[in-house]
Formats: sequence, structure tokens, C-alpha cells
Amino acid sequence: MRRGAAEGRRDRRLIAGILLAAGEARRFGRQKLLEPLEGVPLVRRAAQRLLNAGLRPLVVVVSAESGLRQALLGLDLLLAENSSPSAGIAHSIALGIAALPASAEAVLIAVADQPHLTTDGLKTVMAAHQIGGITLPRYGNHRGSPAIFDRRFFSELAQLSGDRGGQRVVSAHPELVVEVPLPETMGLDIDRPEDWPA
Repeated sequence: MRRGAAEGRRDRRLIAGILLAAGEARRFGRQKLLEPLEGVPLVRRAAQRLLNAGLRPLVVVVSAESGLRQALLGLDLLLAENSSPSAGIAHSIALGIAALPASAEAVLIAVADQPHLTTDGLKTVMAAHQIGGITLPRYGNHRGSPAIFDRRFFSELAQLSGDRGGQRVVSAHPELVVEVPLPETMGLDIDRPEDWPA
């Protein structure tokens, strides 16, 4: 594992984004991504922040829940539908990878239920990314989402299964991982109604 450094890096021409928004939100009790936060559905807030950080193209993987498409209307993104969300997060990742253009040099994979993750936090992770590597944030004493994977890992990501997702690829290549410290609050996600920001 390496810490992010500013040397020996060139600007990426194209870091694409995948926003995972096909979860069933069982622990929340209803589709949390449609719940408004400061007047904006959670899924739309997440997509806007990824777009504001400069991720292009942005692929949002949604379930068949029509409200998710409605919540994202008017944004400059691509939609991919996961008709089998119960197959696990890896299926959504594979759908997102399949939708990326051949020109994508790397991809940032994010979840839609981290309401405190800011555009500046995203840009910090993106700025630390190195060619051929994996970059992810560290929130206090644990790693988290979003993670950036170089194109060389796309095939591995597309072949994942189950609910661990990109963690398996990270674990398989520890020598290529760069960690970027971010405030712990940015890593907080929403699983249950009591997790909702006050």
C-alpha cells in the first residue's frame, strides 16, 4: 500500500464514473435513494456531485424502480438498469463497466448513500490517482468508497460476483493501492432511518 503523492503523475484525460444506485434498501424499509435531503432526492445529490467533480461519462446503475429514473432526469449521465439487484453489488459493477466507452482510462465507483461526501473530497481522491493503480479514501481507521480503478482492472471488476464488489480487486493488488485520507464524516453512509442526517 502506498500513500498518495503528487510526483510522477499526469492528468487523466478521462476518469469515468459509475454510481451504484440499484440497492433494495431492505434495512431502510423503503427506497432511501428517493428520500429528499435538503429538497433533493439522495440519488440525484450523489450524481450531481460526481458530475461536478468532472467525472465523464457518468453511468448510474439503477433498479427497475421508475422513481430513480425520474429523480435523475435532466442530468448528463448514462443509465444502466440492473433487473436483478438481489444478485449483489458485483452485478451492478459489471453492468457499469460494460457501459463505459473504450476511451475510459480509469473509473471511479461510488455508492449513492454517502450524503457527506463532497465534490472537493471526490476531487482529492481523483487528484491522487496514479496510472496503473487503485486509489481509495481512508476515513479514520478504515478504507471506504469511492474507489478508482485503472483500466487494467476493468476485466477483473466485470467478473466479480456477490456483495463484496471492488474490495476483492483491492485485496488482490495491495502493492498498487494508494490511500487518500478524508474526514471520517465523509465516509458515513445511510443504512437505516436513524442514519439520516439531522
